[in-house]
Amino acid sequence: MRTVQKVSNNNLLFPFSFIYQDTKSPQNELPDHIHDYYEIVFVYSGKGTFFIDDHFYDMQKGDVFLIPNDTIHRAMPDRDEPVTSTIIFFSPTLLYNILIDDVFSFLNLFEMAKKVGNYKMALPLENQQKMEEQLLTIYQEMQKSELGHKHASLLIVHQIILDLYRAHMDNKQHLNEPNTYGPYWVKEILVYINNNLSHPLSLTELAGQALVSTSHFSRVFKQTTGMGLTVYLNSKRVIKAKELLIETNSSVSSIAEICGFESMTHFHRIFKKYIDISPASFRKAHKK
Repeated sequence: MRTVQKVSNNNLLFPFSFIYQDTKSPQNELPDHIHDYYEIVFVYSGKGTFFIDDHFYDMQKGDVFLIPNDTIHRAMPDRDEPVTSTIIFFSPTLLYNILIDDVFSFLNLFEMAKKVGNYKMALPLENQQKMEEQLLTIYQEMQKSELGHKHASLLIVHQIILDLYRAHMDNKQHLNEPNTYGPYWVKEILVYINNNLSHPLSLTELAGQALVSTSHFSRVFKQTTGMGLTVYLNSKRVIKAKELLIETNSSVSSIAEICGFESMTHFHRIFKKYIDISPASFRKAHKK
């Protein structure tokens, strides 16, 4: 099963996808994935754990998860009470981006979430009800496919983002702290990996750092994060490489070394497996 889930409706003019009131059990949950879309997840019912960018969160009714692009994430629904949620996927190119003032933009909330490493909002009941109505309206627009339904859907998405931003600014406690899911050593290892990504980071080294056996490390790491160690390391390295390819003038070979790839061959093979094009082609297509 591939790690990177490509989220697209195959329409480059309207890079937007909408999954309405889908019930996720552990058996049919998507694999861990990263993509270029931004993502808003609203939970109607059920419970589970959401792993987002090295953090673990409880999932329950009224929760909203804000996931920027290129962020590792995986939902792990409860077996007995699976999660029912609506998911909005969209490219930031669809958002209104004219800066009328310096205080607000439609990507502010996602940028704040990434900056502080906190991707969850717990909405009050009245906010939940309004968001449910907004999501239902998008669903109806997409189902009817009447003239202007895409524009109508995007207008509602803009309103949802604005409402979430205002809810956050009105009451900062809506941004919740990550939960205590999983053993503490896994959380310490995630921080260690993030701080030492340029190093080889073998299973033996990380298990020694965690003071557990290699077999126990592999089993608990996958059980807790939903992905194997190699998949996780490759995903983190590809994300960092994408960032460096766009934002710096460092050579491709230097970036491979900075991101901890074993060799240029290894870098090219893993990057192309996850992104479908070579690092040089990616830079050429995305360089600012």
